[in-house]
Amino acid sequence: MTGRGLAASRTPRGRRATSPAGNALPAWFSPRRLTIFGALPEGARRAPSQAAWVRAVQAHPDAAALRADAHANLMRVVWVLARHADWTEMVTRPTWAVLIDRTGLSRSTVAAWLAWLRRTGLLGTVTPGTTVKYRRGTACGLLDDGRGNEAAEYVLAVPAPAEALQDSAEPLASAGGGEGKAPVSGPVEESRTPSGPPLGGLSSRLSRAREATPGLSDTGWWWSRAVTPATRRDSLAAAHRARNEDVTLRALSPRHVRSLLRPVFANGGTLADALFMINHRPDGTEWPFAGMPRYVPGWVRHRLAAWLTEDGRLRPGVELPSRQRAAAAARVADELTTRRAERAEAETRRAADVASHANQARALLAASPAAAAMMRRRSLGIAPRSRWLPPSGSTA
Repeated sequence: MTGRGLAASRTPRGRRATSPAGNALPAWFSPRRLTIFGALPEGARRAPSQAAWVRAVQAHPDAAALRADAHANLMRVVWVLARHADWTEMVTRPTWAVLIDRTGLSRSTVAAWLAWLRRTGLLGTVTPGTTVKYRRGTACGLLDDGRGNEAAEYVLAVPAPAEALQDSAEPLASAGGGEGKAPVSGPVEESRTPSGPPLGGLSSRLSRAREATPGLSDTGWWWSRAVTPATRRDSLAAAHRARNEDVTLRALSPRHVRSLLRPVFANGGTLADALFMINHRPDGTEWPFAGMPRYVPGWVRHRLAAWLTEDGRLRPGVELPSRQRAAAAARVADELTTRRAERAEAETRRAADVASHANQARALLAASPAAAAMMRRRSLGIAPRSRWLPPSGSTA
């Protein structure tokens, strides 16, 4: 750690603080910082900022080999982790509920991408998540220690240059008694949430207070495709996602995209409606592909003009794609309901009119000579003669 003072710190009694090996600890040393540095993956250092970490994830070779949908899911998790990171320690502490709600992904998918980030050395586990039931000293949840459920803490990491690793090895070795890494408290499963009690560890009071403070929780840039933005901030979040899903819109800033899509949102359209209207005509046919447009704002306005008038209203006879799909689904549901009602009525009518059906069957049988003869023999108690047996009195 170049540039840091190595003056030994003193305890309240005036004694010099030393490490377990007897070496004097530097002034910047604290158990919390040593835990964070020990959680960093090998060959990595703390990210200088949230934006730098996001760029490092995007520039990773393994991320470039992902499919488009997998890359989009990864960046959803990355953005939520970055937006919840502490500015000074680069430690992020979103709960599972926050990760699932902000990303819109399943629990297993979120866990898989967290494991991917740890495996690639871009994320380190500072403290595993714990609950009252599985925490030591609570008698399986019967005793309340007042800590509640604690979310797992992760440190944002980026690949470190070789000279930075050499500079940071000596201070950490002197502070930790010859070890460059501090033991991380409790392993976390690579693809699922932990099922057993952790081995202890510290939690960040700063990041916990930031999460619990009203108004500071992040809504994330990953806006839902099926929700209509209601505020300018929501529209900006929808514009961020629109740029991520449509390559052509990436030539514009998020605020410019928000300005172009404002008429769609004003008419009650969702993000999915806006993207569909840009790439399709009102009759549902796709616009022909002609390469990257020279002037993207004019290209967007031209395509939206097929749906909207000059004052931003929907053209007569044109409906939003989501409303068209909702109307089609309602028609299908009504048709299914009608068919079910007709079938139930037919079954009820058939079950209530059994006697008439039996009389009609008897009349049809009586009209046949063979059936009439069989019914007469049965009424006289004569056993029916098999067609495969020879008549009486004949010899084989």
